[in-house]
Amino acid sequence: MRSASLFTAGLLALSNVIAASSPTEVQQRSAHKRWNDAPGFVYAEDGKFKIDGKDFFFAGTTAYWLTQVQINDDITKTLDDIAADDLEVVRIWGFREVVGETNDDPATYTQQWVNGEQKCNQAGIDRIKFILDEAQKRGIFVQIALTNNWAPNFPANATAKFPPGYLSNSYGGIDTYVQQVIKPDCDRDAFYTDETVKNAYKKWLSCIIPQISSHKALFAWELANDPRCKGADGTTTSGNCNAQTITRWTADTAKFVKSLDPNHMAASGDGGFYCTDCEKLFPRNLGKRDGKRTGYLTTAMVREQNKARRKATSSLFNNKRENDGDIGPSYDGSLSIDTEDILGIPEIDLSTFQFFPDQNTYGPEREASAGPPPGGAGGDNFEHTLEVGLQWIDNHAQTAQAFGKPSHMDAMGLVDDDSRANFVPFSSTFVTDTVTDPETDPKTDGYYVRMVKRAQTVSTNTQQSRAYTTWADRAVSSGINGITNYQRGQTNLSGREGAKRSIEERQSSNRNRNSGSDSNGFSPDDGYRITREGTKTIFKNTGKKQKRKSGRDSG
Repeated sequence: MRSASLFTAGLLALSNVIAASSPTEVQQRSAHKRWNDAPGFVYAEDGKFKIDGKDFFFAGTTAYWLTQVQINDDITKTLDDIAADDLEVVRIWGFREVVGETNDDPATYTQQWVNGEQKCNQAGIDRIKFILDEAQKRGIFVQIALTNNWAPNFPANATAKFPPGYLSNSYGGIDTYVQQVIKPDCDRDAFYTDETVKNAYKKWLSCIIPQISSHKALFAWELANDPRCKGADGTTTSGNCNAQTITRWTADTAKFVKSLDPNHMAASGDGGFYCTDCEKLFPRNLGKRDGKRTGYLTTAMVREQNKARRKATSSLFNNKRENDGDIGPSYDGSLSIDTEDILGIPEIDLSTFQFFPDQNTYGPEREASAGPPPGGAGGDNFEHTLEVGLQWIDNHAQTAQAFGKPSHMDAMGLVDDDSRANFVPFSSTFVTDTVTDPETDPKTDGYYVRMVKRAQTVSTNTQQSRAYTTWADRAVSSGINGITNYQRGQTNLSGREGAKRSIEERQSSNRNRNSGSDSNGFSPDDGYRITREGTKTIFKNTGKKQKRKSGRDSG
């Protein structure tokens, strides 16, 4: 079905994005066919994921670091363990950009910028293809994120240094395109609006997508992980970026992706934030959501939900922290995402949402505008965190059902006592317990320090297990089609000679490159790594439940 026509489309797109600053014919037209007729591809139909006409409910895991391991045997070990845990989708970072000349292993990066020239690196793409090949042998599908919202600059005098590829925010991303195409101090939301920057991103898409478009192990293309107007520093935006800016970019990019690959699904990768009562660019006539509500989620509905939640749980935690008239930044559009409007885009095939209560506010907490709720997600606030998580899952299940598209909770994580010493927020390069001095390290002033100070109270191990079990069970019962944790922990990888074993050692040196593992053979940890057998069992059981819902043998 594809070969000649799709290959030609890829070449046409590549030549146009290099030379032109206006949308090309390939960018404007729709994909010539929705899905490949060949068996084995995952597709969306009637609000569900399907494989050969059969329902596909699943549990999965995020291993963003999988391209960074030392040897290919580490990839096969990881995939073997993922399959043994009844997890059927693995989410990876399918990108890593390096700037300037590098001694990094060529298999660990996909693009290189030298003196403003953008180069696609085939060795990095070949490793992604190897991951897909090995995943297919084990019955695993791969969701590939194509870029990242989070790419903070690593200050030269930072008190916590990490090798490239260790933290999920050290792979480049949106900021890299803007800094290389325009200039370092340019407003970073130019990524969504500047035609030259957009075409640079499309040049990257034209490099990777045609090479993988026929691979059956690909689950979906993720346009960007957690796209937002604001990035890591929280400030370098034009002031003109809002939810509609991101929606327009998503629509344009999704159409371009579909022109290169009509065989696979396209996902926005957004965090699932709402913009209730906002004007929609892609309005849909929505029917009843299984009798629970009609149409779009509204501000009034969220207020009623909050009121009912406070009444039902008043004996469990202090509700005085909530503002009765406010609905919170995850619902009011202040995080520059309208997940419902994005889901209305014809080329977007599935709903995506995330849940990180140690970093984002999901309820109407007083004094909260971004970042975690005051006091953190654990301690006395744990019951509140548990309940707003259930509300978040229910809302997204009903949103996806209303649009008739399947849903993927493609990232969920909660920091606990064991991992807090390694916790680095996505917007930061510092562990949360790091003490910084704004006078000697101005990069830590403002946003970074606020993130560090506000995320101090975390959950206990027992609370984390209870939360994961409760949220995963609710996701299954509410009809969420895919449930993916963040992040996969591996303990049997090839240790790196001289690699840093702890945060303290990482603070003293940054000479080790491409850290897909440390000297003990552990995978990277930004505070969310899952290694305890009890926690793994929670998601293994979730995988079994999802298989049973699909009518497949759960083992």
